[in-house]
Amino acid sequence: MSRASGLTPVTVEERFVWSAPCPDESAVGVVLINYRTPLATRRCLESLAALDPAPSRILVLDNAPEDGGAIIAPEILERFQRTSLRLFVSSVNLGFAAGCNFAIDVLLEDERCRAILLLNNDAVALPPLMRELLDALAASPEAGMVGGRLHDLMDPQAVDTLGIALHASLMPANRLDLREPFLGPTGGCCLLDRGFIRDMQSSFGYVMDPRFFCYCEDTDLAVRALLKGYRPVHIDVTVALHQGQGSTGKGYNPFIAYHGLRNVIWMHAKWFSSRLLLRQALWLLLAHTLAVARHLLAGHPEIVYRVYRDAWRGLPACIAERRAHRALVRQGAHRLSDRMSRHFYQPGYFKLALRQLAALYRR
Repeated sequence: MSRASGLTPVTVEERFVWSAPCPDESAVGVVLINYRTPLATRRCLESLAALDPAPSRILVLDNAPEDGGAIIAPEILERFQRTSLRLFVSSVNLGFAAGCNFAIDVLLEDERCRAILLLNNDAVALPPLMRELLDALAASPEAGMVGGRLHDLMDPQAVDTLGIALHASLMPANRLDLREPFLGPTGGCCLLDRGFIRDMQSSFGYVMDPRFFCYCEDTDLAVRALLKGYRPVHIDVTVALHQGQGSTGKGYNPFIAYHGLRNVIWMHAKWFSSRLLLRQALWLLLAHTLAVARHLLAGHPEIVYRVYRDAWRGLPACIAERRAHRALVRQGAHRLSDRMSRHFYQPGYFKLALRQLAALYRR
């Protein structure tokens, strides 16, 4: 099957279909993106099968699979009595952003699908997930997108994320305190309204920016939602347990470091007003200085070079997009300010960075 997912056409093959009568009470499609973690995806599917109401349809996109470990097992299928399940396989890794765009397009071909749940494949859905998120979306039509608590899979009492926080440095991070302003839900677990999705597609040409590949694409979506006048909602209910970095590994990770910082630069160039950037310029400069120092101390000067080289190369396209939406950027700036934390960055960041650097030196 050939589709345009993001910037370039991609060819994705449908490998498996499991049809079942879809319940009208949920009419929700679920997107799971797998990248060489089939056991985690199977665990996630098992948790989805236990939800009440059950999702109407689930689409799994397997990115650049390796031999070893089938995703769809017969014992899993027996649990899906009211859910249709489809598996697509891509010969290349589309990333999370373009992969989600592809899956969303397929799911919305069914006019009965009125909402899409994005869920990380290394998450385990808890029983309240579907009902709580659907109720929140119905109660707040202006939300567009809703999310809930994610706790740590290995320590269910510990918070993994309460959504996304935008700090005074203009750097996004996991929101770990309910007192921090809520920018929007993390892409690891969020429910998107069909109308909201169609608005993002018609206004910007995409739901997730495929140039980002992964990391910060959910922040970019939340920022665009606020600029358009939506009011993303957080519910203080634990809806899933999250393993965290299941496909990329724990600790200091050059892959995350590169994509995270490069994509933030592009996001700022696209959607943050000149007035907001100037107002927070000193904090933003300090954030970049600390990021550069951290990567250099970790022994990765090549990451610093690649981040700023590639960010610079992508700036013309970002600036062109900003100009196309200049009125939106200017008029919606106050909405971003209203949901900005007063803290420079995520509490505990410096201790975490020092621990990661110490671990690197010990090795």
